[in-house]
Amino acid sequence: MYLVENASRATINEVMDRARAFLHATVNEHWGIAVAEAMARGLPVVVHRSGGTWSDLAGEGTYGLGYSTADEACEVLVKVVTDPGRWSHYSTRSTERARELTIERFTRRFVELLRKLG
Repeated sequence: MYLVENASRATINEVMDRARAFLHATVNEHWGIAVAEAMARGLPVVVHRSGGTWSDLAGEGTYGLGYSTADEACEVLVKVVTDPGRWSHYSTRSTERARELTIERFTRRFVELLRKLG
């Protein structure tokens, strides 16, 4: 294992394309662009059950998997990378969720919420 400082976009994409899953280890992340990028590459995501990565991106289990402890994170990762059916399900769900993350959908939803306030 090694750390690549200031990795290029090409390097990041290459690593994600070789990966089988994406573990996000930040607790209470507000949203998590790295998680959205992993989803766009079709990776099943495993995120802490807190913050926006869990509620907004993983959909509290609909689009990604969650964990509360380090041991649980390991268990979830093992299950998703060793079970082809589970891997396929969450890979597909990740891609579906990523397709929804557009500026047009954000703007439309934002306007809908503003209208409810007015």
